[in-house]
Formats: sequence, structure tokens, C-alpha cells
Amino acid sequence: AAVSRSGLSRRGARTRLQAARLHGHPQTRSPLVNWYCYEANVPLEMRDPRPSPHPFGQVPHLSDDGGVEVFESGAILLYLADKYGGLDSPEKRAKYTKWVMWANSTLEEICFGPGMSGTKVSAPGKTMDTLEGMLAKSEWLVDGE
Repeated sequence: AAVSRSGLSRRGARTRLQAARLHGHPQTRSPLVNWYCYEANVPLEMRDPRPSPHPFGQVPHLSDDGGVEVFESGAILLYLADKYGGLDSPEKRAKYTKWVMWANSTLEEICFGPGMSGTKVSAPGKTMDTLEGMLAKSEWLVDGE
């Protein structure tokens, strides 16, 4: 479940929101992390891509006030979902994990891939047509939230 800035999730669980810091750049997979944080109301402070604390100096790299450091967009998305999403069982986590992996491998190429223009989003194609059909039925991909 998404967490409001007040720290109350849609399911009522309290989570202390700490501003995560993201070293990122629009022409990387960082926008996937920005998008998740926007949708889930997770406070996010953007940092310059360089220097990045990533072991190889790459982005995205996320750190928070709890001393956690995560790199690679998929790992960052799963960490944020675990921290702010109320995923307290493997069954609940599976509902979200499949979409994180899909976005990281498929949607990333369409929205943020070569050319970085986003023009593939509006181009006809099975992937976007299927996604649009799903979102026409529900604003959210998982459990209506």
C-alpha cells in the first residue's frame, strides 16, 4: 500500500518517512525510482549523479537516513516497496515484485530507453496497448491501489 507523507499507509500502518537521497540522471533508469516515489508519496531528495557512492560510480544509487545504501534500479524499487509498501508476506510481495521486474526490464526500454524521448509510449504496440487496457479498468495495477 502507498504511504502518505503523514506516515500513514492506506492500510493504516505507520511508517516513519525518511527522505531518501537518489543520485540519478534522467537518461538512466533513475526515472523509474522517481516515478515510484511520486506514486507512493515517498519523499525523495535528488542528488547530482556524480560523485555517486555506487561502488562503480554509476547511477541510480539510493541512500536513506537509516544508513541503507542501495544501487541498481530494480533493487532500489524492491527496497522502497518493502520499506513503504506494507509487504508483510511473500504472497503480498509477489503482487508487486512482478510489476517491479516488468517495469525494470520492459517499460524502461519504452519510456527511458535509447533516444530518451518517450515517443515509444504513444506509439502503437502490444505492450502499451495491453497496459493501457489494464489501466482503463483500474487506476492501479495491484489491488486497486
